[in-house]
Amino acid sequence: MRATPFLINGNSETRPLLRLAFNEGFSEQWLQKQLFRNPQSLPFGEINPGYREVVPLCMEMNTAAGPIDIVYVTPQGKLVIVETKLWRNPEARRKVIGQILDYAKELQNWSYSDLQREVSRRTGEKGNVPYEVVRNQYPITEEAEFVDGVSNSLAQGDFMLVIAGDGIRSDTQAMIQYLDNTANMKFTLAVIETAVYQTEDKDLTFIQPRTLFQTKEIQRTVYITDFGESPSPEGDRSSSQPSPLMTQYHQFWKEFINDLRLDDPDQPMANPLAKGNVFFTMPPSSTTAWITLYFYKAKSEIGCFLRLASSEEGLSLYQELKDDAEAINSELPLTVEWDDKNCRVITHRRIEGDWPPVSDASVKAFFSETLNAFVNTFRPRLESLSTFDS
Repeated sequence: MRATPFLINGNSETRPLLRLAFNEGFSEQWLQKQLFRNPQSLPFGEINPGYREVVPLCMEMNTAAGPIDIVYVTPQGKLVIVETKLWRNPEARRKVIGQILDYAKELQNWSYSDLQREVSRRTGEKGNVPYEVVRNQYPITEEAEFVDGVSNSLAQGDFMLVIAGDGIRSDTQAMIQYLDNTANMKFTLAVIETAVYQTEDKDLTFIQPRTLFQTKEIQRTVYITDFGESPSPEGDRSSSQPSPLMTQYHQFWKEFINDLRLDDPDQPMANPLAKGNVFFTMPPSSTTAWITLYFYKAKSEIGCFLRLASSEEGLSLYQELKDDAEAINSELPLTVEWDDKNCRVITHRRIEGDWPPVSDASVKAFFSETLNAFVNTFRPRLESLSTFDS
């Protein structure tokens, strides 16, 4: 809970500031305009010293992934993407994280010319608009260096991504789990709460930004599987084309994940790959715990397992779960095996007939029901154990 801030005038008289609730005189669009006009109000430099000086480029910049709320740039050519959001429910968290990552992935495919074209469209100005906007505030900026800086930022995915909005609730640290499929990019992500206050007579409005969390550098994630098909962090970008079998798997996972509805709205979704398995990250991090759904052709088997890494932390968490095995077994609506050698809790089913059984409705139902049960049973326990251990 926040204390009530107040203003003091020259006569030492105080005026309390009352925090506004959702839709009490402000909207996402209103907040977006205020932040665009006042970039110094956001603590970019505290998040990353390389972003102390930022210049507003445009709002609602069009991309194939949708319009970006706010785009800023530094005189050195580093881009800042800001998504403003008033989060009213837990489902919004996953959506906004996914949205801003889609923007970043789209921009990574852009050239400087693409950026110049879209900024020109939004501003109605002609010429090298991004550079001219920056030069108006920082006259000593060299055009060639600026263009090179932006080009490098785009190519490397080296951005600052900021989610700014009111109504951001606790447990925001869990958001880091949504970032595990972006290891080929160099971005920094920050979540900034922008609490909105007004005086009682509504003649003054006060916005108070505070950083809830930030990432430093997204590390590459390596998953260990039992099937020799661990995914690359870049999402299987090998030069060779996937086999027809892997193509069928890929299409199945895309449709499955798109249709998937879990009881837990905070559970990050998997990245659908051209592989026989997909991975759902679990607390405390994807390098420590994850759930795998898999097709195993050699045994005509499909299955689901929770895996803990063979690290000190992973082994400790597995043992703590194992100590609670009786309660876990009774809670799960299915039979599981405790695989101590591989630190897994696994359930599986044999599938007869042609392979792969991607058109079998019972396969999709098995994956959906089993995954939901695993998430409901293990995610709260792992969150609690991880919090306790920290």
